[in-house]
Amino acid sequence: MINKNNINWLLCSAFYLLFIVIGFPVYASEPDESCQGEWKVAISTTPVERSFRDRGGLWFPAYIELGHVFRRCAKAIEIEPLGRSSDRIIKGPQSDVISSLFNSDRQPLIKNGKGNYQLPILGKNRVKFWLYIAKGKQLLPGLYSSEMMFYLRDTMGVKSERIASFKYRAKPYVNAKINSYSGRWLSYSGSTIRLDMGNLTKSNHRTIDFMVQSNTNVRVKLISENRGDLVNLDSSNKRIPYFVTVNGQKRKLSAPIEYEVRSFSKEKGEVLRIHIENQASPNAMAGIYQDMMTVSLFAQ
Repeated sequence: MINKNNINWLLCSAFYLLFIVIGFPVYASEPDESCQGEWKVAISTTPVERSFRDRGGLWFPAYIELGHVFRRCAKAIEIEPLGRSSDRIIKGPQSDVISSLFNSDRQPLIKNGKGNYQLPILGKNRVKFWLYIAKGKQLLPGLYSSEMMFYLRDTMGVKSERIASFKYRAKPYVNAKINSYSGRWLSYSGSTIRLDMGNLTKSNHRTIDFMVQSNTNVRVKLISENRGDLVNLDSSNKRIPYFVTVNGQKRKLSAPIEYEVRSFSKEKGEVLRIHIENQASPNAMAGIYQDMMTVSLFAQ
């Protein structure tokens, strides 16, 4: 005979079991989201002007832009310089030049065991980096280029890849400034130099040093307004010749003088020296004599 207490116990047990069956969680498998989408690599061919700390290097901005799906699933970009070593990824007219890749903070990118660069994505849609050419401002004129393979990786391996090209044409250039001067006989402001030859009744020698920087050979052209004569400001028919020394030869500027000098490719530049000497004129008329000599430099 079943008593009331037993019936209650059985009902409670049946309800309890039913709760467990209905409430047991069922996990449905969701399809993996495919790590696919669009992405691109862009490398500028125009260097960005930076501060004096660059020490003559050239910095080219670059970035990788990722689609929304890649931003969530991709972990890193691996960069392989094709046919180049990892510290000379740029080839120039004569040979490979010192060059490499840096992160957005201009710190060198880490390399893996194969020598390929590693660029973390960190969940960004646009990942910035730099292509750097050491002493780029001293490159010889010509075309500089590179090809790099970019591998997009997730936790499982390579998902996609791209090839990006870089091309930069270095142009001839030349810069010049006064190297040093003596306050007694030479002064200058901007591109104008005032040279005091002193007492013209005797022969005086003066030397002007220009510090020249160039990435090629330089052609020098000298032109005298008064054709190599110092002319009296009060009486233009009173003239005193002067001479310049070029390649060891003393020459008068009765006509323009042109000559070529070797490449000034050193980082700090090299000295271009112009010697000037006036003809001694003991019977020279008193007064101020002057001429305007133009020095022009052309990168070849």
